[in-house]
Amino acid sequence: MWLKLPTYAQSTDTLQISLPQLEQQFLDRNFQLLAQRYQISAAEANVIQARLRPNPNVSFQSNFYNPQTGKFFQYGQNSAVDLANSQFNKGGMTIQLQQLIQLAGKRSKLVGLAESNRTLTTIAFRDILRTLRYQLYTTYANLYYDLQALRLLQEEESRQGRLIQSSQIALKAGGIAPYEVTRLEVALRDLRANIANYRAQIADEQATLRLLIRQDTNAFIFPSSIPSATPAPPSLATAIDSALTNRPDAALSQEQINNAQRSLALERARRTPDLTAGFIYDKYGNAFNNFTGLSVAMDIPVFNRNQGAVKVAEIGVKSAQAGFDNAQAIVRNDVIDAYDKLTIYYQQQNTLPADYLSRVQNISVEATQTYNARVIGLLDYLDKIRTYQSALLNYITLQNNIFQAQQQVNYTTNTRFF
Repeated sequence: MWLKLPTYAQSTDTLQISLPQLEQQFLDRNFQLLAQRYQISAAEANVIQARLRPNPNVSFQSNFYNPQTGKFFQYGQNSAVDLANSQFNKGGMTIQLQQLIQLAGKRSKLVGLAESNRTLTTIAFRDILRTLRYQLYTTYANLYYDLQALRLLQEEESRQGRLIQSSQIALKAGGIAPYEVTRLEVALRDLRANIANYRAQIADEQATLRLLIRQDTNAFIFPSSIPSATPAPPSLATAIDSALTNRPDAALSQEQINNAQRSLALERARRTPDLTAGFIYDKYGNAFNNFTGLSVAMDIPVFNRNQGAVKVAEIGVKSAQAGFDNAQAIVRNDVIDAYDKLTIYYQQQNTLPADYLSRVQNISVEATQTYNARVIGLLDYLDKIRTYQSALLNYITLQNNIFQAQQQVNYTTNTRFF
């Protein structure tokens, strides 16, 4: 079945595009992907920050006001008399340089945690990409097949419109009863209501695709084609193995365990206090002039040994392990569900005879011809038309269901089997 642009969309600009072309625009322009790439860059910056060592600290002290002389900021050399009397009214100062030294490997553990966070962000990007690509594919297919259904209904609308016109002529000549024209008009209104529903669905699909590819104009996105092949699916065991290996959410749950373990290692390392080492120079204010010394300081871990944070981190490891087990179960269940649906639709497709479409398409033409020739009555005619519409719409739905099921297998395994 071929497509043509719907009548209501012919007055707007049209973007006829294939699925690979649409996917490339999506990869280049999607806002969510762009935002997540920024998150990856931020995570990489956090790794750089974690690798940095603490800055040294320098302090300088000097006399602000000397009560013995009543003067401020006395600098310079003391006189010989002051020195002889041990009066140091000028030039007093203290300079101290300190450096924090992290013990128990805290810095390397902090770097490891930042690297794990970066990995989590990267995996999250892959998962967003997987989900949005699936949304892109399924929406594109829904649009393609909804346009097919719309074309079918619009053709039937034209045919029924012509039939009503001929029936009205026959009514004036007394050839048919008025109720027959009324029944035809009611059937046409029902058909137009169905057309309106499809147009609303197509509008929603257009909006979704415009957002996914960041299209600023209201050009009508017109899908050019959809792959219709039905290759044999992989074995269920292969599909499950592929999903456990390739799915980002499975990898995310595994990395969350690693992240929780690194967080626990860091919190345990924080039980060891850090060391502050320093150098001090005091010109006049110590045991003797021009004093130089070394200083070492460390908290004594008597009360706080980071017990609470360690407990929280231990619980985090157990929670991450439970999340991993749950993720594995979800992955397996998703694959089985997608595989079962694909099998059902393949079986339904295989039961259709080779000439099914041609036989169905003849129903409408033959029904109209036999009704005009008064071979069949109005009720038989309307029944045949409903059968024709239902059969073709069900066929279109089946083709869409097959494509959607194939994409669901791809999505649940994160592997392009189709």
